[in-house]
Amino acid sequence: MGESVGLGIIGCGQIAPSHIRNTQDDPRVRWVAACDLREEAVNERADEFGIPGRYTRVEELLADPAVDAVVVATGPEAHLQPTLAAFEAGKHALVEKPVAVNGADVETMLASQGGLVGACCSSRFRSTPPAHEATRILASGGLGVIRRLSVNVLHPPHGEYDGTSPFFLHRPGWGGQGVLADWGCYDLDFMLGLCGWALEPESVLASIERLPGHFRAIAQPRNDVEVAVTAQVRMVGGALLDYHRAVFAAVDEPRESWRIECEHGALDLNMVAGARGLVVQRFEAGGVATAVAADEAWEWPVIHRGPVIDFVEAILGGGEPMTSLRDALTVQRVTDAIYASAEAGESLRCAK
Repeated sequence: MGESVGLGIIGCGQIAPSHIRNTQDDPRVRWVAACDLREEAVNERADEFGIPGRYTRVEELLADPAVDAVVVATGPEAHLQPTLAAFEAGKHALVEKPVAVNGADVETMLASQGGLVGACCSSRFRSTPPAHEATRILASGGLGVIRRLSVNVLHPPHGEYDGTSPFFLHRPGWGGQGVLADWGCYDLDFMLGLCGWALEPESVLASIERLPGHFRAIAQPRNDVEVAVTAQVRMVGGALLDYHRAVFAAVDEPRESWRIECEHGALDLNMVAGARGLVVQRFEAGGVATAVAADEAWEWPVIHRGPVIDFVEAILGGGEPMTSLRDALTVQRVTDAIYASAEAGESLRCAK
């Protein structure tokens, strides 16, 4: 392997170019193979990026000696088998988000991982300089014990709604899940990962909402999945995560907030591309001192680049990735508990 890693991409659809384009300039990354059930998709991606290995069967790609590791970029319902096959073939695996459709699949991945690197792309939004600084501040202990995490993200409906957007309303094969699976994995990874994965989810009380009747009258969705999620997650030790995300919210423009409240102050963050910074609030004798700890906007290339480069660094350096499969299992277990609590209408314990 030397000082670089030969990567193969499994799944040549929408997200694959983001992985390749934003990392091909790094000398530690060699994109050596592409695989998809559709031969035309393989050839399109391989021609676009000059990838030599072209396959329509996963086992053929994994038999290529140039492949050291793979990025599994299929839909979540098809993540399990390529990941297991990669580990069986002795290849490291970076799995797209959401890592799976349930925690049992992630447990199966972990059971097959052995000493190989396994990671998940839900870490994307922790690849930015403000996220790194927030992680450093929290790890330093200067703000004291973490008391409360909050995520409040409200997006107005798409203009000219016709039942085909967001994509999870009309793509039957996408695991039968909606905004929680699509964006909740990012939110949960962001908040728990910034805290160093030190918070252990204990119980969840949640509700979900499906498409409002106003929009059903315009166009019925093919998938009757959630478009809004409200949950409170209690952590071992008493910290709370208050979570609310909706994509058909009654707002005229997006309202987005990610906040971590601690014993001695708080962090106000932005997770989305193009937003600025990290604001630190600290208790002082005269009240609250506010400081901007990171005031730079970041763009999608930085966000998409992060998980692949982090994965390669973990392989070459022997360290842990930002979001290991064990961490991804924590996110998936919370996700599973939110769905189960919403269905049961009561608080439920998170699986361990």
